[in-house]
Amino acid sequence: MSILSTLPSAATLLDPANIAGFVALGSSVTWPLLRRRKAILAVQVAGSLLFGLHYVLLGASTAAAMCIMGALQGVALVVLIDRRQRIGVVATTMAVAAMVTALTWTGLPSLLSQGGQAMSAIGRLQLDTQRLRLWFLASVAFWCSHNLMVGSVFGLASDTLALTSLLVGLWRGRIASAAPRLRDAAA
Repeated sequence: MSILSTLPSAATLLDPANIAGFVALGSSVTWPLLRRRKAILAVQVAGSLLFGLHYVLLGASTAAAMCIMGALQGVALVVLIDRRQRIGVVATTMAVAAMVTALTWTGLPSLLSQGGQAMSAIGRLQLDTQRLRLWFLASVAFWCSHNLMVGSVFGLASDTLALTSLLVGLWRGRIASAAPRLRDAAA
């Protein structure tokens, strides 16, 4: 058995679900490293829509719907200025997400994708990018479990890369927030 025999065929790579997953993967690598909240949310919206397409093509309808809910939340959070309105949109989409989960129920994968979406929704409400990253870290745990169950290779790759990027972002943010304290202590 050679390494070449374990590689996927070209036809598999050109499968529409895999193409959508591959393109969506780019957003998962990018957003955790961004510094500005609006930029993070904008890249997440694009990634959510692309992963929604990926999951539709895989037949994971709850996950696709959760991605659409995440995209709607992201758009609302970038566009709306009033914090109460943003919280209202997130609460509404979370309620709709719960109903959609019930309507598209496929067992544990549905529950996991809904849990991942809920953690992301709470993260999107955070004004502090470090807190945002922490909530998305929790979200990755749900999505990783989901992606293992539905066989989403690109979802798992996204989870792995997002986890790594989140940890880098958290580390970088910790160092940046410590700098003013160190300057104040030295004064």
